[in-house]
Amino acid sequence: MNIYALSPDEQLAAMESSADGLSDAEVIKRQKKYGYNAIEKRRGKNYVREYLVQYVQFFAILLEVAAVLSLIANRYAPGEGYDILGFAIFGAVVVNATFAFWQEYRADKTVEALRKLIPSSITVRRNGENQKIKAVSLVPGDILILEEGDRIGADAVVISENSLYVNNATLNGESRPARRNTEPTEAESPLDAKNAVFAGTTVTSGNAIALVTTTGENTEFGKIASLAGNVRKRLTPMQKEIIRITRILTYAALFMGAVFLVLGYLSGKGLLMAAIFALALVVANVPEGMLPTITLSLSLASQNMAKRNALIKNLDSAQTLGSATVICTDKTGTLTRNEMTVREIYLTGGEEITVTGEGYSQEGDFEYSGGNDTSEERLEQFLNAGRLNCRARFSGEENFGDPTELAIVAAANKKMPATDDYEKTGEFPFTSDRKMMSSVYVHEGRNYLFSKGAFEILLPLSTHYMNSEGRAVPYDEASKREFLEKAESFEKRAYRVLAVAFREGEKEEKLTMLGLVAIMDLPREEVYEAIKKCRRAGIRVMMLTGDNPNTARAIAEKIGMHVDITLTGDELRRMPDDELRETLTSHCVLCARMRSEQKLRIATLLQTNGEVVAMTGDGVNDAPALRKADIGISMGIKGTEVAREASDMILLDDNFASIVAAIEEGRTVYFNIKKFVTYILSSNIPEIVPYILQFFLRIPLPLSVIQILTIDLGSDMLPGLALGSEKPEDDIMNRPPVGKDERILDAEVFKRGYFFLGAIEGTAAMVAFLGFLFLSGWQYGDLSITNSTLHYQAMTMTLLGAITCQLMNVWTLRSWENSAFSRGLFTNKLLIVAIIIEIIWIVMILTVPPVQYIFNTAYVPLPFLILLIPFPILLFVLHELYKWRIRTKREKNTPKKPGEDEAGCGEDIPNVC
Repeated sequence: MNIYALSPDEQLAAMESSADGLSDAEVIKRQKKYGYNAIEKRRGKNYVREYLVQYVQFFAILLEVAAVLSLIANRYAPGEGYDILGFAIFGAVVVNATFAFWQEYRADKTVEALRKLIPSSITVRRNGENQKIKAVSLVPGDILILEEGDRIGADAVVISENSLYVNNATLNGESRPARRNTEPTEAESPLDAKNAVFAGTTVTSGNAIALVTTTGENTEFGKIASLAGNVRKRLTPMQKEIIRITRILTYAALFMGAVFLVLGYLSGKGLLMAAIFALALVVANVPEGMLPTITLSLSLASQNMAKRNALIKNLDSAQTLGSATVICTDKTGTLTRNEMTVREIYLTGGEEITVTGEGYSQEGDFEYSGGNDTSEERLEQFLNAGRLNCRARFSGEENFGDPTELAIVAAANKKMPATDDYEKTGEFPFTSDRKMMSSVYVHEGRNYLFSKGAFEILLPLSTHYMNSEGRAVPYDEASKREFLEKAESFEKRAYRVLAVAFREGEKEEKLTMLGLVAIMDLPREEVYEAIKKCRRAGIRVMMLTGDNPNTARAIAEKIGMHVDITLTGDELRRMPDDELRETLTSHCVLCARMRSEQKLRIATLLQTNGEVVAMTGDGVNDAPALRKADIGISMGIKGTEVAREASDMILLDDNFASIVAAIEEGRTVYFNIKKFVTYILSSNIPEIVPYILQFFLRIPLPLSVIQILTIDLGSDMLPGLALGSEKPEDDIMNRPPVGKDERILDAEVFKRGYFFLGAIEGTAAMVAFLGFLFLSGWQYGDLSITNSTLHYQAMTMTLLGAITCQLMNVWTLRSWENSAFSRGLFTNKLLIVAIIIEIIWIVMILTVPPVQYIFNTAYVPLPFLILLIPFPILLFVLHELYKWRIRTKREKNTPKKPGEDEAGCGEDIPNVC
């Protein structure tokens, strides 16, 4: 049964109700049958269990195993610092597990936020009397009493109304208030029924009596809640990459440990010594500081994004933005200001007037094209007629009413203040059939009727027009044709066009036409440049909006967004997945009149095509798609709490340009993490090489476990964090998106980290160690110096060899391909601080006795420190030459595309809208 196709009396009969409402006994009966009017809370999570799960993630297990191995090694080789290393690693695991749990806990609130949108109390008619009840007590068959400003508590059908308008934006994205009446409707979906109102929406004006049809999770609102709760996000590229990096490094560490366990045993060292040696190598290969540094780097990136009005909720999503290939964006409030603005006025006397000022601002000027001495007076007459026929109003910083009417009132207020010498006595409300509205006023003892509406409706009702001399003269065919041509020219420019007329009297006939008003939700000024930047960066921008397709396409043209095909929600519904997937892949598509399940479908199909999808949204209807997208982006100002909870990122200014700025930061995060992973891996070599050489050569231990810990969790972390905070490079948005299959830990990172930069650092550390010993008179094979001052001095030289190379390494790694000099000396303040702290640390290692005692170091005379100078310089020069070679090769292999403009937006760029 389609209840929306019935008359009000038939609807009451179908729901077994009456105009007096249900009896208390019937309410109790129906509550048992239908349950409470609430979105059921899903079974609560066991947060203790969720927290403990963080300790069985792959990277956490790796660190835990490393910590256990360290404690085992300490059992058989006490005094070497393995116990300190083990406890330090356990501490890092606890910090990371706690932080990860907190992020997930905060993100797990979407359905809870949905429940908040249902009003706590509502007015119903029961037992023939109006009464206030809790909204959860509503049952099908209840009679709702709806007034302006009320939030609707359940899905219902209107059985009586007076100029009822509702805002359904939270469900369908339609920004304009929708008129509701009692006329039966044959609709495929309840959302298309003109006599239906829905839970979670609001009454913007008018009042009504409505019959509840569905409650709780069976409402349209509840269905979206269920859909949002069931959608599961994919792992972010960063999460996948951390898992991959962890596994690779684990396998490498275990392989190296196994190999040297065998070699050690075969060399006659004995199984116990070989095992301790192998454990030490495994621990040395585990980058204990990597995950904390990545976490801190992502946190810094999120702070940078927040400064650019993009608030990241999930840290991993900061890097995901760098991989975004498609942005699916709303129109209203994101590409546009979400405030209707009167831009042009046409007076029937022939004047064309441009109105300055944007949105609902009541400051602006009127610039005339043509005109005479009567133009000013006729403009005031036109604006006053428009304002008197609007129900919208401003009250301080707040506004109430239809956005189109608010724009007209704002324009009138720019010209002259409102007067109270007109008394309203009647109104002919707007309906979808009439397409006009009129108000009757008494002024100085006379009745006047003011009308506004569609020009094709008002023009046939008009017998006169106000000419350039300010006199009402009869319409002729030429004047009507000129008026129509002007109205149509406004429409072609995507304006919402209304005609304004008046007459002395009370009937909607024999009107005198005053002119036309052209209204638009203006594009944001920054959007045009942001769209160009996306095109240059190889990112497609698709508009998905609940608004009118013609208006949406016109806005797309104004902001430079190329559109091949415009599809409506109904057309999408009829397209099979394969056809829609192909269309989305090969064309620049604009989707209008969209619904929540369709946004979700588009996100899914794009992801199936291998796209990394950023999806914007502000309403309840957007929550499922926001959760499904790789990066869900909600509006911070206009957005609902539901959308904000479902998203990964919140736009603090609701501005599309802020998305592009965040993508710029996201790309930067990817390369910054790539740089400091290389930086961290390169320090593994001077940690590993001394152990290997000490095991197979007759030399003292060059580096103690506590000194390895000093590098991994101490001296590497702050410079590594500084690398992670590098600002975007100038060409970052001239590159294609970071591919889904591009790896942070790839062959290039291994080559640079281990076999190039690491090899230099390993050589520097051993040259410093052996050079100091030989210059101090040590004879090869003499192990009697172990734990002596000479030995501690030599280990200090090994440690300083690694640290000083890392100091120069961090400078040259500031850019992955460009020259370090291109970044400027003082643009990264954190790096300056890190270098100063490192220098202070070096001084403490050399001079402070308590530090020397804990970290097995000793004072080294200044002449010996000269051994440390050549290798950092050599590392810097060789790496800069290496990057220069990469740049030269890249420029040689990537000739400029034919037809490409300066912005890199050539017509041949594939798949970019």
